[in-house]
Amino acid sequence: MTRDEILEAIRRNRTIEDVDLSGIDLTGADLTGGRFEDVSFREANLSGVNILRTGLKGCDFSGAILDGTDLTKVDLRKMRFTGASFKGVVLYMTLFNHADLSGADFGGGSLRWSLMQHAILDGANFRGAAFEKMVLSHSSAKGADFSETDLVKTVFHDADLSGTNFKGAKFLKVLLAGCALAGQDFRGTRFNQVNCSGSDLTGADLSGADARMSLFQEADLSGANLEGINGEDTMWLKAKLVKTRLAGAELSRACLNEANLTGADLSDANLTSATMNRAVCRAAKFARARCPYVDFSHADLSAADFTQASLFMARMHQTVTEHTIWTGADKTLLRGPDRDMAEAEDFSPPRQTGG
Repeated sequence: MTRDEILEAIRRNRTIEDVDLSGIDLTGADLTGGRFEDVSFREANLSGVNILRTGLKGCDFSGAILDGTDLTKVDLRKMRFTGASFKGVVLYMTLFNHADLSGADFGGGSLRWSLMQHAILDGANFRGAAFEKMVLSHSSAKGADFSETDLVKTVFHDADLSGTNFKGAKFLKVLLAGCALAGQDFRGTRFNQVNCSGSDLTGADLSGADARMSLFQEADLSGANLEGINGEDTMWLKAKLVKTRLAGAELSRACLNEANLTGADLSDANLTSATMNRAVCRAAKFARARCPYVDFSHADLSAADFTQASLFMARMHQTVTEHTIWTGADKTLLRGPDRDMAEAEDFSPPRQTGG
């Protein structure tokens, strides 16, 4: 079919199906109201086309050019877009669920309020794109490029982000829970209010990142570099931080309850008013760390090093301190075991017997 024949079919309200339109040039065409089923648009030029209120089903857009196209409210579920170009595209309430977008180029696009759930995004380019309230959960984005992107209220829940490039990206209220993020480079990034609960961040680099009010509950950050991170008001409940580098970290009011910090380095960190109830800190380094008002109740500090640390009014209730190093530490008003609290913790109601 030619361009004119396609436009005539649309004008006559005919469905175009099982047609090979590979390589066709439809630049700027108005396809409003058209219906396309099982059509091949491979390598077609669809730049700037108007496909609002256009019905598309089972179509193949591999290698197609859709640069600058407005895809507002277009349903593109389960279609193929491998290697397609979407440069400068506008997505708003667009559906890409179960679509194959591997190698697609969305560089510099505006992606808002759209769904890419269970999609294949491996090797896709999103460099410099603006994301807002996008959902990419359960998708595979291995090796995708998200560098220099603005990610606002975007959902990556349970996505495979192995080898993904986030260099220079900015995160705000992003959901990364349950994601594969091992070895990721987040150095110096804005990482505010990000939820990484249950994610694999082993060996990741968040040094110097601004991660205030973020959640790392039950995440694995073993061997990660978090030196100089701003982690004020962060949640690390039951997180795995074995041999993690946290030197110079800002962790005021952080919750590290039940976290595993075995062998971690928190030298020169600021832990003011943090809670570390039942945390495991065996052989951890707290040299010169600021720990005023920190609650170490029931924590295991065996062989931990608090050389020259400040522990003003820190709580050490039922804390294990075997072989702990206190050289030069300031333990002014350090609060030890609380007998009343211990009795309350050990209390169990009497068993009632049948009468």
